[in-house]
Amino acid sequence: MSDPSDIVARTAIKSNVPAWVSHCGTLAPLMAIGVFLAPIPTILQIARDGSVGGLPLLPYSSMIANAFVWVVYGLLKSESKIVTPNGIGLVLGIYYYKQFSRHVSASATNLPGTLSQHWNGLVMIISLVLLLATGLTKDMAAELIGKFGVLICMIMFASPLSAMKVVIETRSADSIPLPFTIACVVNCALWSVVGVLDMDDFNVYFPNLVGLSAGLAQLALKGLYGDRKSSQLPQKISELPE
Repeated sequence: MSDPSDIVARTAIKSNVPAWVSHCGTLAPLMAIGVFLAPIPTILQIARDGSVGGLPLLPYSSMIANAFVWVVYGLLKSESKIVTPNGIGLVLGIYYYKQFSRHVSASATNLPGTLSQHWNGLVMIISLVLLLATGLTKDMAAELIGKFGVLICMIMFASPLSAMKVVIETRSADSIPLPFTIACVVNCALWSVVGVLDMDDFNVYFPNLVGLSAGLAQLALKGLYGDRKSSQLPQKISELPE
């Protein structure tokens, strides 16, 4: 059970939250929904083409897993700000996954992995979260599921970090989508503020601070290298202008 003094402390913190933090708390869920809506043009293009081409399934399967974990965490913590946007993200993730699955070969192995492996992974994650949520005390389940959510976020950040490595190697940032990156930076910034100053929740602010750092680094690379193709850039550091 929660320590009564902790509950009193959290209540006192929330009652003294500055107005601008409250505004961030209002905007953060809306911004998160906006980020969840970002893949719609890609999904519509897949439907028009009748093929996924070489696109990966991972962004959509990970969206389902991530959103489900945070919906359950939000319910355990009684935080509607977490439940609402992630509930919408869960529905959208399922839609994206379904549309992608309709237009991908069952034998495809570059998603990465196969369609069945993604499905089995989702079933395992959802089953584990439900087991924790129903088999442990509310506080212990929230703590473990929250840390599991942080772990999933860290794994998801591997993709932009690997993209940054390619940008540095090629000295071309044309692979970094500017509008989406800005949206992610704003989203992570808002949730970092809410996590620290409103919820005082490590599981909320830590992954968002990491995401904010990764997003700012990508914007810095975008500003440094621009959208030129790597073939348009000097091949040696010594050839770069002073």
